[in-house]
Amino acid sequence: MNEENRHLIVKPPVQLAMGAVVVGGLFYVLGQYLASQPQRIEKEAEAKREITVHGRGEVQGKPDVARLTLGVQTNVQPSAKAALDILSRRFNDVVSALKALGIKEEDLKTTNLSITPRYDYGNAPPTIHGFEASEHVQVTIRDLDKIGEVLAKTTLEGVNQAGGITFEIDDPEALQEQAQEQAIKDAKKNAEQLAKALSVRLGRVKTFSVSSPSPGPVPIFLERAQAVGGQAPPGPPVPAGTSEIVATVTITYELR
Repeated sequence: MNEENRHLIVKPPVQLAMGAVVVGGLFYVLGQYLASQPQRIEKEAEAKREITVHGRGEVQGKPDVARLTLGVQTNVQPSAKAALDILSRRFNDVVSALKALGIKEEDLKTTNLSITPRYDYGNAPPTIHGFEASEHVQVTIRDLDKIGEVLAKTTLEGVNQAGGITFEIDDPEALQEQAQEQAIKDAKKNAEQLAKALSVRLGRVKTFSVSSPSPGPVPIFLERAQAVGGQAPPGPPVPAGTSEIVATVTITYELR
């Protein structure tokens, strides 16, 4: 037999042995897979043994800052310059009165300055017959006992518009922390009650989230301020009330 016609001849016993090895290997792999399934299922079940609860905390705080918008508006003047000159004199008097009451420069913020033409619609086309000017300032009052006095004295100096007043807590962080602590205690109490009802024990904390928005301003609306007969109206009582600070938490515990 030459080299070109030489072939490898595998005898039947060798073929059977090779097949047995392959089948045995497959059974071994399958056996290992099946053996690992209970452990895998148990681990997955343990990973899913958890409970999620919510908690809420609430504290009351007394506002220590008031913000008030004061405005001066002129009558109709023959020119824009005349209206702005009058506005400037009146507003300077208002600012001087505020500073005399202890309001600092940094607590005064101009929010609007405008000049508006007034038209005579009896003509065709309408013609401008004058101008009005106005300016508004937001005043931060840190001594709440002075709110009525601020309204009274600035009205005497030319303020003829007063916007809504709002009360705020200048630094609410300490109260927010108190609300969060209450919320965490509330969530843990809820988790313990549920765990007892389910006959399980609480494990470690897996996830935690908190929501504690800053308290919004408490608005109080004021009527339009008017000085009568050159005398300042009496300062009205303006109670600040209280602000509510709320925190909510979501906690997920492992179960044992």
